[in-house]
Amino acid sequence: MSTPASARQFRFDYAPGELRCGRGCVADLDEVLARHDLDSALVVTGTNVGSNHRVMDPVEAGLGDRLAGVFAETSPQKCLKTGLDAAHRLRDEGIEALVAVGSGSSLDTAKVVSALCSHPDLDTAAERALDTRTVPVADDGDAVPIVAVPTTLAGADLSIVAGVNLTLTPGARPDHEVPSGSLSDRRLMPTALCYDLALFDTTPKSVLCASAMNGFDKAVECLYSPSNTPVTDATAMRALTLMQSGFETLPSEEMDDERLYEAVSGVVLAQYGLSTPDAYRASIIHAFGHGFSHDYDVHQGTVHGILAPHVLGLVFDHAHGRRDLLARGFGLDGAGATDDELAAGVIDAVAAVRDDLGLPTRLREVDGLARTDFESIAAVIHEDGFMTLTPAGVDPSEDEIVEVLEAAW
Repeated sequence: MSTPASARQFRFDYAPGELRCGRGCVADLDEVLARHDLDSALVVTGTNVGSNHRVMDPVEAGLGDRLAGVFAETSPQKCLKTGLDAAHRLRDEGIEALVAVGSGSSLDTAKVVSALCSHPDLDTAAERALDTRTVPVADDGDAVPIVAVPTTLAGADLSIVAGVNLTLTPGARPDHEVPSGSLSDRRLMPTALCYDLALFDTTPKSVLCASAMNGFDKAVECLYSPSNTPVTDATAMRALTLMQSGFETLPSEEMDDERLYEAVSGVVLAQYGLSTPDAYRASIIHAFGHGFSHDYDVHQGTVHGILAPHVLGLVFDHAHGRRDLLARGFGLDGAGATDDELAAGVIDAVAAVRDDLGLPTRLREVDGLARTDFESIAAVIHEDGFMTLTPAGVDPSEDEIVEVLEAAW
């Protein structure tokens, strides 16, 4: 039943950072910091990106005299200990800002550093995080400003949330035994974000294409999120159009600059409004991806590419899922189409994007995965926090989740 017009309303509380996109835009990093009265910055990045001169040279040159140092120790594990080490360096050296360069792991770690540094005692704040499973920004403290410089397209940057693995002794136990935590605070939104096309040129194709699928699914899920608004509808639908066109160039060794610009712009729009103080608009596809986070060496975007068409089938079996808006976002002619035809068209369009990116199509292609793992994976998916953010009517049992995994095998 549709909502009566007189009862319809929405609330959209969103304050994104300054957005800059263009080839060579990191050359203006010193200007970005100056606009916000920040005199020094610590670059937070991973070991691979930190040793890549094609990335680091322009970033360091762009910061100029405001570069206070480089902390190249982040990893996909996103350990609390890494954030604590960087926070101590920031505090000890009196550095005023963070420049997070790389993938989601570096961006999330920078948010952990920012939150820790809002507390007077860094070690006490980290110890408390082990018990509370979160790293809050202190009520009477200030988060350290972050400038995000993404090199992948997963869409983890324009956000007030982050994930962290809660250990101060990395390697002391298997990764899957380390509890996961999260943090969320409007003060963790990056102060500025620089999307430099030249840096995406440096990212390995397997990583770039897989991350793009992750960013793409954010637009899909924004549309059927229970917290959708006219604002997020508009940005998500435009995102689908841009990404559908722009992603075609990502697997190419020599990417077309105009297509790359469309791809990056689409990912920016896909995450615009995704993360707000009162709502997060990712949903069931991301929950399915999380089922493979710990025990399998596979990129989240790869899992998304395999599972998204099948998960959408599950969504459309139980709910309308705003398939009409999704179809319009993909440029499909829905005139006279039945609901089933719209659903099939959307699923085919999502699969086509996956295929354009050159991603695997079956779960059997995931190294180390066996069908006997499906029940344990389904249990993880069923308990994932994003399963509480599904469209009305979509509440699959563990058995139904297994059926989706079987279909994707």
